[in-house]
Amino acid sequence: MGSSIQQSHFTDEDHAQFASRLQQNLSQLSILLHQPGFGLGKFSLGAELELSLINPQGKAKWINQKILELANDPQLTLELNQYNLEYNLSPLAAAGSPFSIIAQEITAKLAWLNRIAEPLATRTVAIGILPTLEQKDISQAAMSDFVRYRVLTETIKGMHEGPFEINIKGADPLFLTLPNLNAEGANTSFQIHLRVNPKEFADCYNAAQMATALGLAISTNSPLFLGHRLWEETRIPLFKQAVETRKSCEIVEHRTARTGLGSGWVKASAFELFQRSVDDFEVLLPELGTEEKLTANTSPTLFELRLHHGTIWHWNRAIYDPASGGHLRIELRALPSGPSPIDMAASGAFLVGLTKALSHRMKEYTALIDFNRVKTNFYRAAELGLDAPLLWPGKNHQLKTSSAQRLIQQLIPLAQQGLEELEVDPKEIDLMLGIIQQRLDKRITGARWQLKTLQHYEQKMKRDEALTAMLNCYLTQAYSGKPVHQWSMQ
Repeated sequence: MGSSIQQSHFTDEDHAQFASRLQQNLSQLSILLHQPGFGLGKFSLGAELELSLINPQGKAKWINQKILELANDPQLTLELNQYNLEYNLSPLAAAGSPFSIIAQEITAKLAWLNRIAEPLATRTVAIGILPTLEQKDISQAAMSDFVRYRVLTETIKGMHEGPFEINIKGADPLFLTLPNLNAEGANTSFQIHLRVNPKEFADCYNAAQMATALGLAISTNSPLFLGHRLWEETRIPLFKQAVETRKSCEIVEHRTARTGLGSGWVKASAFELFQRSVDDFEVLLPELGTEEKLTANTSPTLFELRLHHGTIWHWNRAIYDPASGGHLRIELRALPSGPSPIDMAASGAFLVGLTKALSHRMKEYTALIDFNRVKTNFYRAAELGLDAPLLWPGKNHQLKTSSAQRLIQQLIPLAQQGLEELEVDPKEIDLMLGIIQQRLDKRITGARWQLKTLQHYEQKMKRDEALTAMLNCYLTQAYSGKPVHQWSMQ
């Protein structure tokens, strides 16, 4: 949920100074975006992988601080709960075979972590939601010892004014009232960063907003929470409800949530998204950075703006990075962790390729389809996966409802075009999109494999035992490196 901070208490003066700095940062960003040559460069990629830690019985193991210390890896960080870790993978050029390289790095990092964790009777698992979680694993006691998380928790609880309600439909509907936001720590994701040139940002970002429903539908991997069969990608409603900052009246008034797709199409530039962050959302962490003295050879860090923007968890997020003279990225945050490294790489490739190719059509599409319909597509995809009915532009620019399965099949060639435009190697494209095609042909995703395998084990044992048996089967095959369409129920 973000980088570290130093302060745990803030005064009214802190808030006032922070608000002033935010306006200064926005002015600096506006100037930067209008500078000729700012942010220009070749397309590149990055990724973040969130993980869960488990004991030999498949239950959450609260040991992330110890694993972090033993790993001594600057790419590894703590996540919200004590059984969560996050790897920040190495950035790399989009050209060539970047997705295979990402899969290889994930494989190597997980092998290293498992070697470290084995003497502690601990294993890592990349899965959207750990299916063996128990109520204690989403309690306040489960939270990592990190100043940022303590401050966020107390601030969000104060804004929400009441318990957090988790209300998710499914085969086994779930309703919970919780005194804290630690249910968010149940969610683990695989996030892809795509660097884009500023002039192309609006079209690429809008394309990502449209493409995400399809990328999610073919990649679902979070159908279970606290033993309940819920949405195919339960992370989506769970995250939104677990960190809800709006009061009841603000929800009724349709105030934009801190977690979602945002409030509308981007019209011209990334600046609009940072401006919306400042205008629409209350500051949670008003910590001031060192006041900067800028020169012609340096890019501003925009510390306060980046800190504030990082407390707004939209599924696609604009990123300003001062590195390398400053540049912009789109963070694609909706994909779940798992099932296997090659699965995550293929899901990322499909989403990135489709986003790039759709970007050339967005001036037309944003006039054709209302943004709220794009939101509906997204939540339908999270709930129903490949069976989700999605509204999409068809022939003669008429909007038509088709299943996600059918649309993905139609759009694989478009994803291929996008990857070719990014100069991805043809063999790499064939490998990654071939995995997507096999998932379609077999109508299988990580979520569907989990549900089918759970059903298989429940014929012999109780739900709790079946969840553990399913997870063990999942781990065996995930560690084998095989993509999920080749998995069996053993």
